[in-house]
Amino acid sequence: MTTTWRDVKLSVLDQSTLSEGSTAAEAIANTVALAKEADRLGYHRIWLSEHHNMSILQGSVPEVLLASIGAQTQRIRIGSGGIMLPNHSAYHVAEAFRTLEALYPGRVDCGIGRASGGDTYSQSLLNPVPEGAMDFPDQVEQLERFFHDECKRAIAMPMTAGAPQMWLLSAGGHPDSGRLAAEKGMGLAIALFINPSASPEAAQRYRRDFQPSQEFPAPRVAIALNVICAPTIEKLAELKNISDVFRLMRDSGRYPTAVYSPESLRKIPIDEEAAAYLQRIANREVVGLPADVKSAIAERAQIYDADEVMLTSMTYRIQDKLDAYRLIAQTFALDSPRCSNV
Repeated sequence: MTTTWRDVKLSVLDQSTLSEGSTAAEAIANTVALAKEADRLGYHRIWLSEHHNMSILQGSVPEVLLASIGAQTQRIRIGSGGIMLPNHSAYHVAEAFRTLEALYPGRVDCGIGRASGGDTYSQSLLNPVPEGAMDFPDQVEQLERFFHDECKRAIAMPMTAGAPQMWLLSAGGHPDSGRLAAEKGMGLAIALFINPSASPEAAQRYRRDFQPSQEFPAPRVAIALNVICAPTIEKLAELKNISDVFRLMRDSGRYPTAVYSPESLRKIPIDEEAAAYLQRIANREVVGLPADVKSAIAERAQIYDADEVMLTSMTYRIQDKLDAYRLIAQTFALDSPRCSNV
C-alpha cells in the first residue's frame, strides 16, 4: 500500500490530563469538550486511555466517559485506547462495550492492551485474581467469544446486532508484536508516542499474516503519535517544552502530578544530555507549524504503512489543544462527514 496524506484517516487519543492548579472534574470536562470539537472538525475516531493511581492522567474508566461522549457527538467513532484487559474480566468488558454498542450502534471500538495502566497494587485492587491465572491471548479469545455469543452458558448483555471492533494495542517493539491481532482478525494500533523505536516490520508482518474477521475483512493499521502544532514559532516552543519535560520525567520514573504551567516550566531547565535524549526519541512525535505537521504525519504513515494516524497531545491549557487540532484539520482539509464503519 502506498500511503499519501489524502488516504490517511486522522483520529484523536486523549488521556484526560490534569493541569497544575485545576481539578480532576475539569480534566474530564476537557476530554468531553475535545471529543465534541473533534466530531465537528471531521476526525475519524476518538479513543480514551485507562490509567490508575496516576494523578496527571485522570482517565481511569474509559467506558463510562465514552457513554457521555457518545451522547454529545454525532458521528465520530468512540473507543478505548485502551482497556487494559488484565485488570478486568472479559465478561465485564464485553457487557460494558455491548452497552455502548446498543447506545451508539456502528460507532464503537474496543481497543485492548496487555499492560496494567498503573502500579501493581492498583492492578491487584482492580482484579484480585492470582497473577497468571489467565494469560492475555486467552483473555482476548474469551472477549471475542462473548462479543459473538459463542459462550452459551453466559451471554453478554445487552445483545446487539453487531459487535464493537476489536483493536490490539501494541508498542511494536518486536517484529512479531502484531501476530495476535493478525490471527484474530483485529485492527493493530502501534503506540509510537510510547515506544519511538517501534518497528515498521511489525505492521508488515501483521498485514502479511492477517486472517479476515467479521468486523475486519481487511487489515487495518493505526499509529499513535504525540503532536505539537501551533500557529507561531513562539507558541510551538512553549508547547514543546511542556511535552519534553513530561517525557523526561516519565522516562526517569518521576511522573509529575500535573501538567506544569509555563511559569513552573521556566524553573526546569533542559540540559544538553536531556536534549540529546529527546532527539534520539524524536520518532515518538510530530512537531511544527501546520504545514510541517501535515508533511510529517504523511511521512510517518508511509513508513509504517498505516491507514490511520491517531494524534495525542499534552497541553497546560485546553484551548491550546483545541487550536492544534483545528489547525491540523484545516491543513488536511478534513470534512465534517458521516460516520464510517472502517
